[in-house]
This record gives sequence, structure tokens and C-alpha cells, in this order.
Amino acid sequence: MSRIIKAGWAGVATLLAFLAVPAHGETSVGPRTQPPYPDWLVKRMETLRRQDPKAMLLGDSLIAGWPPDLARRLFDAEPMNFGAGGDTTGNLLWRVRQAFGPGMGLRSALVLIGTNDLPDRSAAEIAGTIGTIAADVKRSAPGACVTLLTLLPRRDGNAAFAERIMDVNRRLTALAGPGLRVIDANTPMRDACPAEGACPLYKDPVHLTRAGYERLTAVVGKTGC
Repeated sequence: MSRIIKAGWAGVATLLAFLAVPAHGETSVGPRTQPPYPDWLVKRMETLRRQDPKAMLLGDSLIAGWPPDLARRLFDAEPMNFGAGGDTTGNLLWRVRQAFGPGMGLRSALVLIGTNDLPDRSAAEIAGTIGTIAADVKRSAPGACVTLLTLLPRRDGNAAFAERIMDVNRRLTALAGPGLRVIDANTPMRDACPAEGACPLYKDPVHLTRAGYERLTAVVGKTGC
């Protein structure tokens, strides 16, 4: 079973505070420039504006790699995958600001982002920018349910990253409130893997196998608030 954290009005106040700032800390907000990212970006944004999807997945390669059949289990409508490999929180925030707008028909969004920020950003910066992403999505689609997943464990043995992940995740829990839920995806993924050696849920230290996505999909369940 997933752990869904609900923090009531304290979470709402925290989320609204993010609406007043363009981003958090020193996080750079903008697109990556490596090919084929710009061409993909233009086409994806055009598709988003044309289709106005009711459900979306937003994030980095962990989102981009979510098998479509498993992703459909998360939503009541056909989801658009808006994941981009290599993206940081600042990259995703830029994409949201460029592609989203008032009056969207979005009803449900799932967000998983942040692992690519770990080498260069503090926990406060990472969690703060994720909060800003959620706030910007809610600004464009006030009636949407936004589901934030906590950062997943990495299996690269980096103790500093592991500590920062836990700090980010503690900060994310404070954002939960009406229309915004936070799911602890870290604990069930970590508990399903041995402390050392290979894990069938991971194909490398960061990315998931099909079995990993099946586990994560079961943890999330349906994305409604």
C-alpha cells in the first residue's frame, strides 16, 4: 500500500507561498540544449496545446520510461507523457511555464523529478522548485489533482545523495493539501530491494526495469485526490 501524506491547510499555505516566486533558491529555470531535446520539445508542446490532455505525467527519464500500459492504470483518462530524460527541476519548471496556460482541461497530473538535481542543488532548492512546479500546474488548471512522488532511492552507493533525497522527501511532505497529494514512493521501493547487490526493480543505479514500474504503479494506485 502507498503512503499518502495529507497536511491540510499548512500544506496549502506552503504551496501558495511558492506562487509568489519564479523559482526557488539558485535553481536555473530554462531548457536544456542538447540534441534532440529542442526538436522534441517543440513537437511535444505543440501536441500538448492541441490535445489539451485531461491527464499527464511530468518529469525526467523516470517518467519518460513509464510503460504506457502501466501509466494508463494511474488515470481515468488517456495520459500524455511529458517526461524528458536528463531534465532537472528547473528544466521541467520552464517546460510547464512555456506549455501550460489558463483554462486548461487538465484533471490529474503525476510529477516525479529531482534526481538529476542532486549533484548541484540543495534539498531546499530541489523541494522548493518542485513546489513551484506544482503551484504553476495548479495555476493553469485550478481543479486538477496534482500527485507528487517523493524521490526514489538511488543504488549508486552515494551516501551524500541518499541523505539529500531523504531531506528533499521530508520537505515534500509539507506540501500536501487539498488538490495536492504527496506519495512516499521511496520507502516501498527501498524496502523491495536488498541493501547491497542487484535489485530486480532497477536496471542501473537510477532507472527502473519493467518490474520496477509495476511496483511503482501499484504504490501510486489511482491519481485522484
